[in-house]
Amino acid sequence: MDIYLHFDRTFTELGGVVRTPPAPISVTQSDHVFTFAEYLAGETIEVVSDDTIVYTSIIGEDGTVVVPDDLTGDFTLVLYVGDKMYSAEVEL
Repeated sequence: MDIYLHFDRTFTELGGVVRTPPAPISVTQSDHVFTFAEYLAGETIEVVSDDTIVYTSIIGEDGTVVVPDDLTGDFTLVLYVGDKMYSAEVEL
């Protein structure tokens, strides 16, 4: 699965651009279960279809999110981490 990062430029208190690269994100999918790194527990994910949010969840303490079985087809999985937004195309 390809994961894309979208974020606004962040500036330091002195007006310079923050140059620290964002942490890489990895996720595995097994049917309707997505497993993220445990440090992402508490972050928000959305399942989006045609620019419409069809499901929202918080990543569990164990890093997993279970998407309802009645969602089938192609979707965009969106993960929000602070001011960053990661997205990936997924098939359910």
